[in-house]
Amino acid sequence: MSTAAETSDDMLEAKGPGTLVIILDRSVCIGAADCVALAPIGFALDGSGKVRFVNPDAETDARIWAAARRCPTDAILLEDRSGKPLYP
Repeated sequence: MSTAAETSDDMLEAKGPGTLVIILDRSVCIGAADCVALAPIGFALDGSGKVRFVNPDAETDARIWAAARRCPTDAILLEDRSGKPLYP
């Protein structure tokens, strides 16, 4: 299962596949659900229509990247484990 941590009400963080760290900025999420369509093992929408983690470490690296790139509001941020920003 995911090792997601809530860093604030609107920011969630979890380890992704490989060396990725995924940060969800729920304050800018508009519920477009492109992330869910592209990476359904990693993401879902909660009852309020905002992105949440399901099992991001079991999702493929390519699908996580595709979901981040497709998000219309850049609500999915990617870093390496040292904290270096990778996307956006």
